Amino acid sequence: MQTKFKDLEHHQFYEGMIRMTHSQTDTYRQALFYLLGLTEQTRSHVRDLYDFDENSICLEGLYKGWQTSSTVKLTRLAFNLYNGYSGDEERDASRNYSPYFMFDTGLLPYFFEAVKLRYPEFAQFRSHDFVQLPFGAMKNHEEYDLEH
Repeated sequence: MQTKFKDLEHHQFYEGMIRMTHSQTDTYRQALFYLLGLTEQTRSHVRDLYDFDENSICLEGLYKGWQTSSTVKLTRLAFNLYNGYSGDEERDASRNYSPYFMFDTGLLPYFFEAVKLRYPEFAQFRSHDFVQLPFGAMKNHEEYDLEH
């Protein structure tokens, strides 16, 4: 799978973070650093978002003054893909982590790339593969005509 990058800075940031954190096989950090490398703001404030000593995300980074509406969305997705974080009721409601609130940005194509990095075992399909997926338990095991 070939990953698409927004620009050279994005690609260099990602590769540098993966090398620095020894995350060549860690899909959680690959998705995290891919997303955090998307904008100049998140690249330059990566230490507000990730604690390299503790190897963990910094939730307080969501509330920093430099965050914009787009960088908050990409940070939310990055945190969610990293460890499933979906907000807390006091500061960042879980509804903000739904596609309805996160995906209305020009960064959407890169959000999909991050999901593919996080779940590579499910991202190896082609559009025509959907027809071949099993339906699971059907009541009477009838054949379904997928063309209609």
